[in-house]
Amino acid sequence: SMMQLDCVIPVHAKDFETLGFTIASIRRCCPEVRRIVIVGTCSWDGERDHDVEFVQEDADFWPFRRSDLEDCGCPSGWLLQQLLKLYAPLVLPGLGPNVLVCDADVIWFGEGSVRFLEAATEGSAQFVATRLCTFDSGNCPPIRSAVDLHRYDKFVSAILPGLEKRRAGKETAVCHHACLQRDVLEDLFARIEGDGTPFWVAFREAAKACGGRASEYELYHAFACRFFPQRVVRWMPTFAVVADAEAAMRSPPAGVTFVVAHSHLRGLSKEELKDREGVINGDTQAEILRLMVQ
Repeated sequence: SMMQLDCVIPVHAKDFETLGFTIASIRRCCPEVRRIVIVGTCSWDGERDHDVEFVQEDADFWPFRRSDLEDCGCPSGWLLQQLLKLYAPLVLPGLGPNVLVCDADVIWFGEGSVRFLEAATEGSAQFVATRLCTFDSGNCPPIRSAVDLHRYDKFVSAILPGLEKRRAGKETAVCHHACLQRDVLEDLFARIEGDGTPFWVAFREAAKACGGRASEYELYHAFACRFFPQRVVRWMPTFAVVADAEAAMRSPPAGVTFVVAHSHLRGLSKEELKDREGVINGDTQAEILRLMVQ
């Protein structure tokens, strides 16, 4: 059916700790999702239990390798997982036209209630629009995530001259997942590959030119808003950045649609977490107060 999604999750061994929670939460909360494919170097022992497929990150159909992405100003694995997400709807065998790409540390909430697709019509044409998550400067407390509002602004125009974010410096699509559409990606790739350069090479060179500050989410969002605006449904769900996935699952922050449980935050002190953890697209005044009194 048109209203179905396949889901692709790049994974690293460090993600195996939370991956079971991530996948169980997608199965529980996201009724549009059909296949779930994880992409990595080593398969995961929970695959059978969770009805998940595993694909190697160096399978023949990926046109790039981790070693192609060295010396770009950021870890090669960071660029690799971004490219895996952008290429998956184009090269992974048998995926549908709508693909949810999701980071391996996102946990969803709200049984059966998280939807990414909306049926839309324009004149006599029927099509599927996608909810694309963003947050803006008014809805982000003063935590580290606020740098994402402007961190990747230059990358978007570095890879596709003339393309700008919808609200540069004030809004970001770096929300740890995105609902991608194959035909939008095909158009993006065609515009970037017009001079004969493969998309992944252009992506790598733009990343290098920006000191490693590249974002697949910002690029796709900016492109879709500009060239496929009727496909983009503005969506600003409440979510939280947390250090402890299991604690968040036991008592989720009020009203969250998802939490991001960053592995690099585990083991930090309360003081160190103060400006790293927080609720986005929520009650920002309460968050600012919490940061002041901590």
